[in-house]
Amino acid sequence: MKIDLSPLAAGAEVPPLLATPATPGAPTDMVPVAHGVKNLLRTGVPATVVLGSGGGVGVTTTVLGVAAAIGTHPDTDREAVAVDATAWGGDLARRGADSAVTVSTLQAWLGTPQPGLPSAVAACTGRSSTGVRILARASEPLPQGHSFVSVARLLEESGSVAVYDGGGHVANRLIAPLIEDPRLGLALVVSASPASLNSLNHSLSWLLNQYGEWLINRVVVVVNHQFPGGSAAAVAHVRTHLARWVRAVVEIPYDRALAAGGPLIWERFERATRTAYRLAMGELQ
Repeated sequence: MKIDLSPLAAGAEVPPLLATPATPGAPTDMVPVAHGVKNLLRTGVPATVVLGSGGGVGVTTTVLGVAAAIGTHPDTDREAVAVDATAWGGDLARRGADSAVTVSTLQAWLGTPQPGLPSAVAACTGRSSTGVRILARASEPLPQGHSFVSVARLLEESGSVAVYDGGGHVANRLIAPLIEDPRLGLALVVSASPASLNSLNHSLSWLLNQYGEWLINRVVVVVNHQFPGGSAAAVAHVRTHLARWVRAVVEIPYDRALAAGGPLIWERFERATRTAYRLAMGELQ
């Protein structure tokens, strides 16, 4: 099945093909609720994969913001772990571990005798001031026999809620098994600029061709305002023409604490920013 998403960039009205019910048993199977139809909700905040529609759109800040929202939620009894799942290792540790510096790596953690134990996760992670664990990775491949499938399984065994930083490209094949796992949440990050918003067309088309229509229905689009003022008209256009296809569209307002480029400290975010990340967390559930 092929769906032309080009009308999105042109602003034309398009048929809501992706809003049609999924096949029976799919994670987005539509069920009647009260007087309307809603997506099925998970019973708890799921592990989540965060991808970017390009480089520099704020994937890492979104990972740390969502993880902090999970860690500070009053009803959450599981520890949040932000995981560097980029191809060669990114700056997740530098920006997230403001309380305890990360001195180990994902590879070293996988090499411990029992990585599924909470104590092993604690020993190999840094920590943010909100209590979020930060699991960095080096540029080397994962140890023999391991993949992000085993990473996800081991973190689940430890009782953690993982938020994976997949980097700025949806074609990161390392985390393809996590992307297609319906148990996980999926966020696609874009910057609130016309050029970046237009790239949504290519990213969603690629995801559609690779994984199918049902996956688009579970995507939460996160729009980062990286500069004051932003592009309200362009974001409104995307919300109008895209909201019916994806699970949700969430905007993260401009925040000087995010734009500074240093460690991200939850308490220094504006209240509106913290609220937006909590909203994104709720939409992923």
